[in-house]
Amino acid sequence: MRELIQRLSRHPFITIELLLASFFANLLGLASSLYIIQLLNRYVSHGVDATLFTLTSGVCIAVIFEFAFRRVRSILAGSVGKERNYQMMLGIFSVLTKGRMKSLDTIPQRLRQEIMKGSNSVEDAYKPANINALFDLPFSFMFLGVLSYISILLGFITLCFMLLTVIIATFSKHLITPRIQQLTETSIKGNGLFSSANNSPDMIRLFDRGSFLLSKWRENSKDFLQQRNRMADSQDLLQGITRTVQSLLSISIYAAGAILAVKGNFNVGLLIGANILAMRAIAPINRVAQLGDAFTNASQSLERINRFASIETERDGGVALKNYQGSLKLNDVAFKYPGMKQPLFESLTLDISPGSVLVVTGENGTGKTTLTRLVSGLLEPDRGQILADGVDIRQLSLPWWRSCLTMVPQDIAFLPTSIKENLMAANPAIDDAAINRIINHSGLSSFIDQTSMGLDTQLTLNSEYLSTGYRKRLAIARALAVGGKLVIMDEPTEGLDPKGCNTIYSLLVALSQARYTMIIFSQDPNIIKGAGRILDLNSKPVPRIRTNKGTPAQANNGTLHENRTFHEKTTNLKRDNRVAAPNVNMVKKDEKTPAMKSHSLPKEKI
Repeated sequence: MRELIQRLSRHPFITIELLLASFFANLLGLASSLYIIQLLNRYVSHGVDATLFTLTSGVCIAVIFEFAFRRVRSILAGSVGKERNYQMMLGIFSVLTKGRMKSLDTIPQRLRQEIMKGSNSVEDAYKPANINALFDLPFSFMFLGVLSYISILLGFITLCFMLLTVIIATFSKHLITPRIQQLTETSIKGNGLFSSANNSPDMIRLFDRGSFLLSKWRENSKDFLQQRNRMADSQDLLQGITRTVQSLLSISIYAAGAILAVKGNFNVGLLIGANILAMRAIAPINRVAQLGDAFTNASQSLERINRFASIETERDGGVALKNYQGSLKLNDVAFKYPGMKQPLFESLTLDISPGSVLVVTGENGTGKTTLTRLVSGLLEPDRGQILADGVDIRQLSLPWWRSCLTMVPQDIAFLPTSIKENLMAANPAIDDAAINRIINHSGLSSFIDQTSMGLDTQLTLNSEYLSTGYRKRLAIARALAVGGKLVIMDEPTEGLDPKGCNTIYSLLVALSQARYTMIIFSQDPNIIKGAGRILDLNSKPVPRIRTNKGTPAQANNGTLHENRTFHEKTTNLKRDNRVAAPNVNMVKKDEKTPAMKSHSLPKEKI
């Protein structure tokens, strides 16, 4: 009910109109009862046709107006929740797209899906028909008052049955609430199993996990169906009890009214009219009682949604440097995920000058991907600073900072749209000529030529139908579309064939020659020998920096520049792999504003 009050409080004038529409609709609802009483007492007793015509015309007009008021009320009730439902769905998606990753990482994906589905439960619970039922509830006492005016005894009997219905509804709510919670948890587990089966069909078959998943699915489905059947049985029991209570009320009204009629204090017209009034008095309570499970489900969904919405989002503001030169400094950086006993790394101090190359090595789980997320602003260090051209990136505008990054993550995902739209999403200002040059230099030309739709080929989230090599090339093309001065590549040659590796090597040489700052996370020996410095994350808790000559340097010893540039060191690499660096110089784009610049491939040289 708190949610309903909040919705109504946002629209006070509509709430008043709802109350007035409900009042007149229920007031006109009295006409049918009064019509029966007058018809039996006046027309049947005296047989005057004019009386019949007058009574029938009057009640027909009342029924039409009652319908009109109820229709207006439904429209008003729909307008109360429309904006709230929109804002709720938008808020959930905003947290998914802009929430701080350190908090989002603690919420399983299947639970996020259930939270999004929960908005549908809330919307369904507070749809116009249900709001109308709640607004009819207080007018039960209007019908009860009219009935009590006719007969205090019949009014008292009706009041007792109304209280009995409330007690039954309250007991039912306490019975159903834990069952809904249990059903939701089972549903979340089932969603996780379905996602595993749907997203990883090859893995399931290759490693014979089908039987294992099937047994888990069978167990989950059995539990889910049992819980849902118990829920349905509880709902059916409640409906059966309310119908029984309604029937018993009708029987009690007729029995008590018959006694009064025998004593001469009542007549048949009043008896039938009194029964109609009693049914109108208890009907809203029965309807609200049957909505108990919907409101309970909505309440639990709202709790999850509100907890999810409390996740802090990434900052919107921040400064944008006029001309980012490509330098990056890590000053005493430390980071630890929640629940970990030891930090992934600490006391990491490193100065990366513009145009230099750093290769980061380390076994799985040593923090390579975490470091990329720290540098890109997806995560914030627990201690220390990350400085871009001397400015803490926590002071920078995150969209601007990420426009300075040419980034290829290890886990590759795409927007579910065309290849061209994926590239334009990375840089809306890019033109067709630049896109074609990027396609060529990322090694995608043959793939694009072989597809029937070319750049309009549709991608899925993970593009499972593409080979690892083509997914990697698409990710590189997207990164080149951004054209940031700081290049970050996480395992760029992983999963590539020799031809694909050669394409990457050539690209890295070209980027180095164009004096782009590069941080490459890789175990590839060809890439390692092409860097002046190597950051070893296997060294715990303080990562170690060494030169390619093998001279170690502790990370907290300050700046350590490489002795030779990357393109000098890759002369042998190019010769060994029989590739030549493409004639690529990546330069800055035209300034968008005096305060902000972004970078892309130059149109004349790609």
